Amino acid sequence: MDGLRDLVRELVIDIAALQRPLSRCDLGRCRGTCCHDGVYLDRDEVGVLFSLVRDHRDDLNALGLELPDQPIIQGNWRGVVSGPKTATRSEPMAANAEDYPAHFPDTACVFLLSDARCALQQFAMEQGRDPWFYKPATCWLHPLAIERNEKDVPLLTLHGPETDPQRFPDYDGFASRTPCGVSPAVGGRAAWEVLSQEISRLGEIGGRDLLAEIRTGVGEK
Repeated sequence: MDGLRDLVRELVIDIAALQRPLSRCDLGRCRGTCCHDGVYLDRDEVGVLFSLVRDHRDDLNALGLELPDQPIIQGNWRGVVSGPKTATRSEPMAANAEDYPAHFPDTACVFLLSDARCALQQFAMEQGRDPWFYKPATCWLHPLAIERNEKDVPLLTLHGPETDPQRFPDYDGFASRTPCGVSPAVGGRAAWEVLSQEISRLGEIGGRDLLAEIRTGVGEK
């Protein structure tokens, strides 16, 4: 959390990107498409999930999971990103999710429930906590991204097909290919409006009113 707090205090906002139209995800249709490969974790998130599984494995399994002995593993994706991440299990995503990208594998994060909800979020809610209390930031911010710009300053942005950092000749992107990340979305609204809850929470972490800053940036009163 400290690392994210520091990023938020420094970040600049990609106003143009956040005005692109998005639609909210529909778990009944996408079945957690964005969760197909698990998620890479920072050091704090590893500690949170390790403690959670150690202390509440039975409670998490009671939600419908079958957690492996090692739910956190070392990953390496094309040499682009490596480090600790949540493990995955075999899952017929292509058969269950609408318009599932052909280049996505039939796997799912081990914390994804059979109804496509996140067990980490569900468990937090059952405890009366913030829904994202245990959930990695990359997950609850999706499809938003925080990355370094050309001046090495954190940037809050939204990727489209042309800027998706995980797009290669043989791999047609990640965030921009998930249903909630497709932009422009037919009938959608500005991304900052659709994701106002996430942006507001991000601002709270860093002590900023990011929504107010965005409204000023787009000329709203």
